[in-house]
Amino acid sequence: MEKKITLMPNGGDQRVMNNMLKRKLEDRLKTQIIELIRRDYSMISGDKVQQMFAEDLIRLIDSNLKEPWRMDVGQVLWLAADLNERPRYGKNAKDIKLIPVSLTLVNNEDLLARSNGFTEREVREMKIVRLFKEAYLQGGLLSNNDVALLLGVSPTTVSLQVREYMNREGKVVPTRGIVHDIGRAITHKKVVIKHYLNGLYTPEIAKQVKHSEEACERYIRAFNKIRMLYERGVDLYTIAKTLEMSPYLVEEYLNILKEYRG
Repeated sequence: MEKKITLMPNGGDQRVMNNMLKRKLEDRLKTQIIELIRRDYSMISGDKVQQMFAEDLIRLIDSNLKEPWRMDVGQVLWLAADLNERPRYGKNAKDIKLIPVSLTLVNNEDLLARSNGFTEREVREMKIVRLFKEAYLQGGLLSNNDVALLLGVSPTTVSLQVREYMNREGKVVPTRGIVHDIGRAITHKKVVIKHYLNGLYTPEIAKQVKHSEEACERYIRAFNKIRMLYERGVDLYTIAKTLEMSPYLVEEYLNILKEYRG
């Protein structure tokens, strides 16, 4: 999107007040915890140890409990899959660890974008990308279904706009399917491989696409194995069987190679 948004004040004073209130409440809570320790848990001795214990407890509460007063206007509370809770065989969706995240459904930038000539579709793309990134920065991952529910659109719409954004910008959107490498989405792999074929090293690629070096390296190794066998004349299904990959995945990697050469 080439259009530019002219930013205006967006409630900065309110955020300052919220931060001041948060610090005041946390200091009060810390004092109460230390008083409780000294009164009922004398086995936790030493001023420094008590201070550290109180601070750790506040951080634990803060990461698991998000009160409405901590959120700005236009934000909602949502449960996202834990970033570190990787799926495995036999693990049901109900067993996935969830964490609370604060997400911005509407902000000043969205409103200004419309007044500056952005289409509804362009503004929706901004929201989609923002929601995925906000959850990721808080240690959570959203699925396409999550974002679809939040924005009142179909999961297919979310998937298509994420794909368009990644193809156009050359960046990876941290959806749950991408970060945990589940589902059939190939666009993030395509972005990584194209950077690799253009001569970038793994650390540079990871920085460009905002993906982990381990994941980027995994895609590159898989691509190189498939390319080596393909250039030796091995057919698609034999490659899939040899490398223990699905024929669909092998075909997608080969399409990336053919598209790059073309």
